[in-house]
Amino acid sequence: MQERVQKFISEAGLASRRKAEEFIKAGQVSINGRKARLGDKVDPDTDVVKVYGKTVKSASEKIYLLLNKPKGCVVSKRDPRGRKTVFSLLPEELRSKVWNVGRLDYNTEGLLLLTNDGELTQALAHPRYEHDKEYEVTVSEAPSEHQLERLRTGVEIATGLTYPAKIKLRGQNIFITIHEGKKRQIRRMFDAVGLSVKNLKRIRINKLVLPSNLQPGQYQVISKADIL
Repeated sequence: MQERVQKFISEAGLASRRKAEEFIKAGQVSINGRKARLGDKVDPDTDVVKVYGKTVKSASEKIYLLLNKPKGCVVSKRDPRGRKTVFSLLPEELRSKVWNVGRLDYNTEGLLLLTNDGELTQALAHPRYEHDKEYEVTVSEAPSEHQLERLRTGVEIATGLTYPAKIKLRGQNIFITIHEGKKRQIRRMFDAVGLSVKNLKRIRINKLVLPSNLQPGQYQVISKADIL
């Protein structure tokens, strides 16, 4: 059965589908010796697909990992500044098999999903699917009802007006649920309403909740059913 080459690369666990498309556009993917183009289809059983000269093999199993990302850690395979990356927290045999779904800032902690499932990556990353992401935010001062209401209705940040957010207040902690994923969005939203963030932790993606007994830097194997 034939499938698009970017899907094949993604399902093989080499990269997300979007990244696979970038490889194709850069001319670094070949099918049976010829340069691949977007839209090309392959038969996994008979065609030879190479990325940067390396043959891509079909993935035998899907991997789903829930990592409690600590502060002071970069969500990247490698960092040019030599900072610690989340992949260094994984066993060596897993580091090259999975990629991160979305990102968390250097000083943000909490739930990070890693997988080799390209379909899941696309489903969670695309805005149209509107999967919830919930964060626990510790602020320096008690928020006013006006500030909370602005977060609920949407605020103007550098990338535009945010969608309305769900807000719950427990002491000095604000629990905010959004379904967007703009860069540094939560920090920018709180800055826009005059609230100083002391600590930021992601605690949920869709129905996947960060376990209370999972320490920063630890991970656990989960299933796709735990997420969607």
